[in-house]
Amino acid sequence: MKPGYRVATVSVLTAVFLVLLVHGFSSAGTESSDSLDALKKVMKDDLKVKIKHETKLKEGTETVPPMQSDSWQFNTGVSAPMVRYTRFLNRPPHFNGKYPSLAGHDMGIGFDGGSFGNWYRGNVLRLLVNDRDIFAAAPTDLIETEEGSNGHLSFIWELEKEGRVSLNITVPEDGHAVFARLDLSLPGIDVNSVQVRLNCYPGGYGPACKLPSHRWAFTAGQSSDVPNDFKASADNPYPVLPVTVDNDWVFYADKLQSKGSLALLLNRQEGANGVVRMSNYCQVTVLDYPVESRRIHLGFYAFDIENEAAAKLFASSLDKEREVLESIPFLPYR
Repeated sequence: MKPGYRVATVSVLTAVFLVLLVHGFSSAGTESSDSLDALKKVMKDDLKVKIKHETKLKEGTETVPPMQSDSWQFNTGVSAPMVRYTRFLNRPPHFNGKYPSLAGHDMGIGFDGGSFGNWYRGNVLRLLVNDRDIFAAAPTDLIETEEGSNGHLSFIWELEKEGRVSLNITVPEDGHAVFARLDLSLPGIDVNSVQVRLNCYPGGYGPACKLPSHRWAFTAGQSSDVPNDFKASADNPYPVLPVTVDNDWVFYADKLQSKGSLALLLNRQEGANGVVRMSNYCQVTVLDYPVESRRIHLGFYAFDIENEAAAKLFASSLDKEREVLESIPFLPYR
């Protein structure tokens, strides 16, 4: 039996047991009101999304800043998505020289936990304003978490000219998705471009071990794939899948892997235009937003079921997931 199912069973049995106890106490009279309140509190706490935080620090040198790695595991009782953040602490008092906070493709904020790891545990998301990578320039100034019926995680970067960017993440109580909202406050900055870049490896990381792959992605209007025998060259480049304003989702899979597919949901009203840059390994989704964009919503999905079933499940739930993406709460933006 998978650990996730075991946790879910324990939670349900606990809830049932408490309900029975409450029923028993309620028939005993008013003297049990205190016990009822206590039991209700225990039941509420039992159903919360719990967050487990771990951190590691690698000491720096005179020329290289310290490197800190954090992880937040959202234990829902059904699944346990994880958010990771690895960066160099390149600011005083940790370091006084010049060094990027994110020095490579495998650093930054990533997802993990089952198939969510295919969204790339090292670096799933970057935000570029005027072609400047906000996450790469400096480590976050503030990190906050909150447990509850949903699990919340917030990163805040303070910018020059009283600017501020926050990445707010919410994991719902069943852990079926990871929702993200980017908030941009740029009062003193002349904004010429706003871009989001996402990295994913549908089906897993087999090609790194020279295993065959057949990457595949599609939207409501188009599809594209990279067969295992595809030979990229200057005359035959990897294909590009358009992501237009009238399409608000992308489904990613590998036809040679039965599981581990992914999906991305956008808010159509936010006007993203972009492409999925296909390859036989990493799929890079580049989304350009209107320069006036100050709030961006993203829904990330990962599937441990067969690709065909996952695609049907995602398609059948789109209307509901669109509503969730628009309405699910995030930590208050400051």
